[in-house]
Amino acid sequence: MLSTGKDFEYVISEFDIPRLKALNLYNSRTPPTHIGVMRLCRILEAFAGIESNSPTDQLDDDDDLFSDLRNFPQGG
Repeated sequence: MLSTGKDFEYVISEFDIPRLKALNLYNSRTPPTHIGVMRLCRILEAFAGIESNSPTDQLDDDDDLFSDLRNFPQGG
């Protein structure tokens, strides 16, 4: 799915293993544009000394999650 940018049903119905291997080989030689841009951003960040700011503090959002899930009743 990540190689094609399509949804799961499309990949299952349209791709077989040899075709998927060929696509992955092609993408390894010539990566899609968004991957090339992401790599370039990482190189520039490393060159400029910019570090990723990933939050180390995990907020406790369980109460919010449970209240949101109550809005979507399951079953029939």
